[in-house]
Amino acid sequence: MFRTRMVCVAIALSLAVAATRAVSDEPTSATKRENKLLGTWKLVSPKLPEGYVQLQHVTPVAFMWATYDGDGEVVAALGGSYTLKGENYEEVPEYGVSGDLLKALKGKTQSFKWKIEGNKWHHTGKLSTGQRIEEVWQRVEPE
Repeated sequence: MFRTRMVCVAIALSLAVAATRAVSDEPTSATKRENKLLGTWKLVSPKLPEGYVQLQHVTPVAFMWATYDGDGEVVAALGGSYTLKGENYEEVPEYGVSGDLLKALKGKTQSFKWKIEGNKWHHTGKLSTGQRIEEVWQRVEPE
């Protein structure tokens, strides 16, 4: 009986420590102020074909974008880690559903310049494949 209680206490302490670590990994309000890219963004330029939407989610440690059609079916997606230093934004794609694009970019640093104007994120640079990127994303606000 004593041994069972000790095991239960040990499990409870382990869970408490794990929960504390998970909470400490959450972004602080200072982090949110410093990293203006945190959040969800919708691509507004260049325009996608009618009925298609591309969203990008930026967390404190990762990015992920997905393009989906009018039926909600994802037709392309890419995600991985990123770093932000001043006006430099670098992504390293690690996973995705984008066929040849994933194969061409996976594990390679993609370098961009960024700036925020109002609720718009201007994102420019060149992919490691040589393709030029000039995008404008609009912050998605809660309804």
